[in-house]
Amino acid sequence: MKKKIVSVLFALLPLLACAQVDSSRTTTINDLSLEELLELKVFSAAKKTQLESEAPAMITMIPQSSFKELGAVTLIDVLKFIPGVEVSMGSDGNYRIAIRGSRKAGNILVLINGQQINDFYSGSAIFDMPVDFIEKVEVIRGPGSAIYGSNAMAGVIHIFTISQTSASVTGGTNTTLSANVNYSTQKDKNKMNLSLGYFQSNGSRQLLDTDKVSNQSWSLTNLEKSYETNRWNKDAYLNCQLVSGDLHFQLFDIYRQQGTWVGPVYIAAPDSKLLTNQLATNLYYDYKVGDNIVITPKIYYNRNSHNFLKQEAPDKYISSLSGDLFEEGKLTHEKYTGTSYGSSLDIYIKANEHLDILTGSVFEDHSISDYELKRNYKIVGDQYKGNFGNYDDIKFTQNDKRRLVFAYFIQAGYRIKKFTVTAGLRYDDYSDFGQSANPRIGITYNASQHIRFKGLYGKAFRAPTFQELYDNSTTGNEYGTKGNTALTPEDINTFELAAEINIKKVIFKYNVYYTENNNLIRVYDPHGGGSIGIYENIGDVKTYGNGASVVVEIKEGFSVFANYSQFLSTFKWNEKNVRASDIAFYKKQPAYYRELRNIPTLRVNGGLSYTYRKFLFAAGLNYGNASENNKRFYLETDHYVRIPYYVQGNFTVRYAVTPKLTISLIGNNIGTKKFSDPEESTNINAFGLRGLIQPGPEVLLNIIYKFK
Repeated sequence: MKKKIVSVLFALLPLLACAQVDSSRTTTINDLSLEELLELKVFSAAKKTQLESEAPAMITMIPQSSFKELGAVTLIDVLKFIPGVEVSMGSDGNYRIAIRGSRKAGNILVLINGQQINDFYSGSAIFDMPVDFIEKVEVIRGPGSAIYGSNAMAGVIHIFTISQTSASVTGGTNTTLSANVNYSTQKDKNKMNLSLGYFQSNGSRQLLDTDKVSNQSWSLTNLEKSYETNRWNKDAYLNCQLVSGDLHFQLFDIYRQQGTWVGPVYIAAPDSKLLTNQLATNLYYDYKVGDNIVITPKIYYNRNSHNFLKQEAPDKYISSLSGDLFEEGKLTHEKYTGTSYGSSLDIYIKANEHLDILTGSVFEDHSISDYELKRNYKIVGDQYKGNFGNYDDIKFTQNDKRRLVFAYFIQAGYRIKKFTVTAGLRYDDYSDFGQSANPRIGITYNASQHIRFKGLYGKAFRAPTFQELYDNSTTGNEYGTKGNTALTPEDINTFELAAEINIKKVIFKYNVYYTENNNLIRVYDPHGGGSIGIYENIGDVKTYGNGASVVVEIKEGFSVFANYSQFLSTFKWNEKNVRASDIAFYKKQPAYYRELRNIPTLRVNGGLSYTYRKFLFAAGLNYGNASENNKRFYLETDHYVRIPYYVQGNFTVRYAVTPKLTISLIGNNIGTKKFSDPEESTNINAFGLRGLIQPGPEVLLNIIYKFK
């Protein structure tokens, strides 16, 4: 099912959407004609409100009405319908997002009302937060460092919170229960939006057929024994927005408890408990100088608390090395707190009706404190101790590390006749690894009322995380992974072309892109014998891709949509950092084996929505083609896996009891079983030749009451 896509192009990307969120109008796609749909506006691509067709990025906006129709309970249910996006759950119980085949913690910037919520220590983010407090989501596929800096390599996910008074409750299979209250009030120039919510689920329990240690007596999946996944979670969250004239205050806090899907080290071990608290808050003021200049000083604070009890081997594990019986299994307790203080100054200038300029500076202070890791065993000799301690006297070099960041950016937008040109540059100076400069340029052309074109180029980077630089905890298995202070940032260059055609009741979009991702950071075994691995800049990836989407309004109240995305990625080793034997092995492989295939390279989504009187029926479909192990070096080739294609669907049946009260029956993940890779390398067959099973079907009942 693969085509080699020839294109060249330009991709630029967006930016975040920092402080000023335009929520004056809630967009509801079902309430819009196709003509109005063409005039939808977005914010995230250039930190200003503009037409989606003129935004210097490939961007998709999804309002709450649309993702509620698709049966979305969490953000994951929204993202899986976006072209170029693949979602999957890892063995550690955390959802992973791939955009255009790029999947790595920290490659995607996640924002809530303009504030970043990524954990800077690991780069990770919570992708499956509940959607009941979300008004709309803007997703950018492509680089965004020209304004935002690090993390916005593969794309940006920007969440805008709700501004209405409503209450909802959801319950269903997997002991799922959620409750949410949104309150909004406004008087003169004073406004408040407040959301409180709770979500819990026992998770979609799935049976594992086998794992990598199936011949060991202590494995829960040994022989005729079976193991059921155990990824439960409980979320409590608060979102608050206060506005008094031109003064704005925002706060978002989510506290999560969860289990692992299987276990943190590819071994079936069910008794992990992972606690995370992510807090993001900011204060800014829009100072207006005349009618054409807005100066926005901003201060912000982020805190990520991490408290993980990880079971690395199950109860009653017997060590083949020491002979010790581990009554409670092998346990590791890891804690740390990451804090970020920041300030920024944005200056927006509308020079005239054709030209506007956005410029500004950023200063950030990131630090990791209170890092602690204890085990109930000693690594050397695999000896059971019972109580927790640092029995191997490991020096945790990541503790009390600090990073200072200074950045300056400038962006200009020029619009004349049928052309809109956006050009920008951001310069970042990091105290721990140096500088990075990231330009962008985007050109849009309205050929006619029905045809529009885009050409984009953008460069982005991802700074090495503190974990990749300093981790010395040997977390993960007997040998573990070490940090590497010699790492250089990953960077990406993207070229992209796009076209949009609207004819009568049809909107069709098509784009092609080419990316060069350099200095890829991955875990690498420098000795090739399965000993201690290190984080290393292992090589470069080139990707060619394309995608298309279509929306058709059959008649009033009845519409359909479909999209597809496809890519081809090839890999090249970094000859300075890897073994000569790996390079020699890879060069002997035919061209087909040099392609990266651990993530589905072809995805197709579709859906329909039909309204009849007080009833609404909507259904969606997701398809991903088969994938397999990569073949960059001998062990990857030897660890064979063939992950099957999947076809899964969603449905929603909604009844409007009154204009304010609706009841919906929702079904998710219905269809074939879905499998994924635990990771891209030698653990890909840890759970069998089909890979790692993914969450299965669920059926839920949702009730929403809108007070206004």
